[in-house]
Amino acid sequence: MFGYNVDPSDLRQQDIDKAEEQLNRFQDLLAAREEQLAEIVGTGEDDRGYVRATVASDGLVTKVTLDPRAVKSGSGALSEQILLAVSRAQQNAQLQAETLLQEALQEALPGTSFDLAALQQQARSLLD
Repeated sequence: MFGYNVDPSDLRQQDIDKAEEQLNRFQDLLAAREEQLAEIVGTGEDDRGYVRATVASDGLVTKVTLDPRAVKSGSGALSEQILLAVSRAQQNAQLQAETLLQEALQEALPGTSFDLAALQQQARSLLD
């Protein structure tokens, strides 16, 4: 599932112990970074910089700031600008969270590289 095939008949107790140790180390690192994850603030703006949005780590909007010029383009355009700014802020928060998780993985499993997007897709495919 993660780029290598495991033959269950070839597993040794030391392999299981090592995997358990790595998992425990990763869980400890995640717990230590939980506060950092909660403090993430994502920011984004529309293409012209007239609308700025801020979101919390969970993606919920905490602030939207409108430049007076933003309202001159009409309500339809304004709503599109707001959605764009919020979407970009959420993407920014997601990127920050993924970076923290990537760092935790690398610290827990030195010398190993992970593609978080690929891992997430594999996890989603297991749930489908």
